[in-house]
Amino acid sequence: MALKYKTALIIGGSRGVGRDLSVKFSNMGIKTTTVARNKRDLDTLKSEAPSIDIIAQDATEDGIAKMLISEISPDLLILVGGYLPKMQSIADMSWQEFSATWNTDTKIAFDFTKAALLQPMETGSAIVSFSSGAALFGSPLSGGYAGAKRMQHYISNYGKREADLRELGLNFYTIYPKQLIAGTDIGNDASLAYATANSIPQEKFMKQWDQPLTPDLISEHIIKLLSDDAGDNCGAYAITGTDMETLA
Repeated sequence: MALKYKTALIIGGSRGVGRDLSVKFSNMGIKTTTVARNKRDLDTLKSEAPSIDIIAQDATEDGIAKMLISEISPDLLILVGGYLPKMQSIADMSWQEFSATWNTDTKIAFDFTKAALLQPMETGSAIVSFSSGAALFGSPLSGGYAGAKRMQHYISNYGKREADLRELGLNFYTIYPKQLIAGTDIGNDASLAYATANSIPQEKFMKQWDQPLTPDLISEHIIKLLSDDAGDNCGAYAITGTDMETLA
């Protein structure tokens, strides 16, 4: 499957879905730069996929989005990085713990969307922002996570509106994994927390879904979504272990 993009910038690409997309894009001949905080994971990625450029950087720092968009000039921007929420009751959280996702995931979406509009990215570029099924259903054991991830969708919508008003020709996508992603840190932490809360084994909790959702499966859906023959399909999409559907 062919993609028209030449240069990809992946924020949060050292693990999980971001890592899988980094490797797949690079293997497709797309010049790929992967940004993450964890240098050790980035070094491991680089050793396995030498063609990928890596940058160890906290993407929430002021000015970083503008700098990266300016220096790398991506025509494909993937926003998948974020905070690993502390899984506990709201009664046991501090405000700092509750709001942490707003200051990471949501701030990244805000900063990079703004940079994409003001630089701007070239006509036809795509900005793909990863939300969460928690934004659709709530998540009582992860504090402000659900609201922060929902705000990412709004930011994508606002970005699309502004890009259209400015006639920039930018394409915005919001991705909702509707089930916990197997083999990821957040998938493991969340499934353990909710399994414990429901007094069932973690494995049983994950088996509520007939087909596991994996980073590889999500990546394949994203590539299909962005493929040359996909047409004008901006908007929000929900992905499960069995399919991908458009959200209203």
